[in-house]
Amino acid sequence: MYMEFETKTSYKYLKEVICALDEPICILGGWAVMLHVNRAFQKAIGKPYLGSRDIDLGFNLSSNSRTLTEAIKVLEKLRFKRLTFRMFKEVHTETEEEISIGQKIPAHFIFPIYVDFIVDKIPAGFKKEFGFQPIDEPLLKQAFEGKYTNVKAFGKKVMLPHSELLIAMKINCLPSRDKEHKKIKDICDLFTLLWYGNAEKDSIKSEVLKYVSAKNIKKCISCITKSEMEKVGMQLGHPALDIERVLGLLR
Repeated sequence: MYMEFETKTSYKYLKEVICALDEPICILGGWAVMLHVNRAFQKAIGKPYLGSRDIDLGFNLSSNSRTLTEAIKVLEKLRFKRLTFRMFKEVHTETEEEISIGQKIPAHFIFPIYVDFIVDKIPAGFKKEFGFQPIDEPLLKQAFEGKYTNVKAFGKKVMLPHSELLIAMKINCLPSRDKEHKKIKDICDLFTLLWYGNAEKDSIKSEVLKYVSAKNIKKCISCITKSEMEKVGMQLGHPALDIERVLGLLR
């Protein structure tokens, strides 16, 4: 699904970003899933869980915007460039070196690393102050109010939303995915959080229902095809029947 170079490079810069930021550091998206499930997944399957291409950082703007301001400054020092609601840098796929501004490199040798800013709430006047409109994820507020787990990553304390919160976020976004690789990755993450996450299997649906409606759960599960389950199974080393059975925990 993702090339090893892509996830390896993203992980390299995830480390760079985390090491440079001040705590608290909130990670979302694919890397949050990996940090949640990797130990259990690797023990069962014998290989690490899938990585991610992008780096998603979460910010609590209900309290203040200082941490986001500081994060932008840190990323600028790390030579990330601004691009609307995210920052990025480009890496050469063969030399694995950063591509400088003005370098003329054929497009097929360029791999962009994106850092997305995701906030719990967009305050009034945000765009005027920051010059862009961020991604907002209202469920992130729950994490900052205590529904999170602290883990050590690269010597720093990192906040991860609870498994059931990440599951709810996946349920909300999965039906609108228009790129196949992103939808398959979301299904992989959903399955793995359900099966290898630390939430109790018997109560996981009731926990997820605290954050997302039964209608949205049904919409999410019904948009996943048999073919997609087979592709997910191939990625994860599970038969498609396992994928269907575990997703059925949400029915």
